[in-house]
Amino acid sequence: MDKRVERTAEALRTAVLELAAEQDVATLTASAVAARAGINRATFYDHAAGPAELLARALATELDAIHDEFVAHVREIAGHATRTDAEQVVDRYTHALLAHVQAHLPVYERALDGGLSAPLARLLADHVTRTLTEHLTEHPGLMPLDDGTPPEDVALHARAFATYVGLGTVGALEVWLAAPEPRDPAFFPRVAHIALPAWWTTPS
Repeated sequence: MDKRVERTAEALRTAVLELAAEQDVATLTASAVAARAGINRATFYDHAAGPAELLARALATELDAIHDEFVAHVREIAGHATRTDAEQVVDRYTHALLAHVQAHLPVYERALDGGLSAPLARLLADHVTRTLTEHLTEHPGLMPLDDGTPPEDVALHARAFATYVGLGTVGALEVWLAAPEPRDPAFFPRVAHIALPAWWTTPS
């Protein structure tokens, strides 16, 4: 990527994160983000269709890194994992997800009005769902399925289980975000650890 384009992209990323911490992204305009980034409105549209897309992309970059770290941890213990090892991998993932939300707390708090705004709720749910779908697809033996389950049903179950957890994860984060200060940082990881069915962390 051209250095000038990279600088503009980074300026836009910084601008949309700053502005989303000040007002709900649903009320943000391309002109406001462009002005904060020091570019013109036409250039903004060379990078994104709108502020919500730009914000989602900025946050997704960090979530992708969390996904990659989870995959690396799983592969690191593959073949010799104990139940404790598997639980620690899941716990590290939930702590990393919480750390991401805490790093952008004003953004996520600003978007909370009885629940996260649709773009952010979907972003988080999609991230967790994708990560866990890949995990279950790569390790189908984790799932409590009958022997002889057709391959297409294995994939369907993987998506269903992962989606169930993904949406529940967002719900638990919303409860934590809506709690009065000071919030207990251990609340979400603890709930995630307790609520996750035991078979998720049973080495296959």
